[in-house]
Amino acid sequence: MKTNQKGIDLIKSFEGCSLVAYKCPANVWTIGYGHTQGVTEGMSITQKQADEYLKADLAKYEKYVENTKLVLNENQFSALVSFVYNCGNGNLKTLVKNRTLPEIAEAMLLYRKANGVVLNGLVRRRKAERELFLIPVEECKIEVENMDKIVKCYSKKKEGNVQLSANFKAKEFACKDGSDVIFIAPALVDILQAIRNHYGKAVNINSAYRTPTYNKKVGGATYSQHLYGTAADIRINGVKPKDLAAYIETLMPNYGGIGIYKNFVHVDVRKVKSRWNG
Repeated sequence: MKTNQKGIDLIKSFEGCSLVAYKCPANVWTIGYGHTQGVTEGMSITQKQADEYLKADLAKYEKYVENTKLVLNENQFSALVSFVYNCGNGNLKTLVKNRTLPEIAEAMLLYRKANGVVLNGLVRRRKAERELFLIPVEECKIEVENMDKIVKCYSKKKEGNVQLSANFKAKEFACKDGSDVIFIAPALVDILQAIRNHYGKAVNINSAYRTPTYNKKVGGATYSQHLYGTAADIRINGVKPKDLAAYIETLMPNYGGIGIYKNFVHVDVRKVKSRWNG
């Protein structure tokens, strides 16, 4: 995969282009679009050389992102290329280690210091990279329990009223902490719409996508399906949880998670079968 134009523009805007060597905030001699290899005091280059350095640097940093083995869409990939371009491969490895994609997006914001000092430019860059990381494309894949699931990403502010099916909008799946990003598995929407069609009543979503911070706050499991946009806790007025769960069982008898609780039913679309009473 290659860095898309959004990513290249982001890198150029924050790196700037200098045809004369200078010391960056990290006290490293730099030239062109943030190029550091082989740069010495008093060095100067042409614009053509700056563009060639950028091309070579992008290829190097793209390889670092590829080596993470993450399943990424082009915006996520490009955002991480910008991150590693600025922060280095060691920080990239730390950023992605044992984190889900939503967790990576949030953790990006922590990398805002140079020589122990918070820099406004790095704060702005991390926010821009996170924003690019979360921009939806047609569809994106994330890894859940070592299996690829199709999940879509939405902005609550910009796309909250997008109609996902006959009776569900994107904003209904938003995290209760007010976060803008929403991850939603289309397969989950299909299940909920089938339930809505069967009962002819509103399916109330108590909780769907959760950010890592909110999931921890409410005591969710470390690897909760809610983190991936593949789960929803639902209730239907006048329908007992055990009866609702029994119907959901007919929709996915050989896969998915169904948990019966006092006032709601948890349903998720994992590829393995899991059943429990909460």
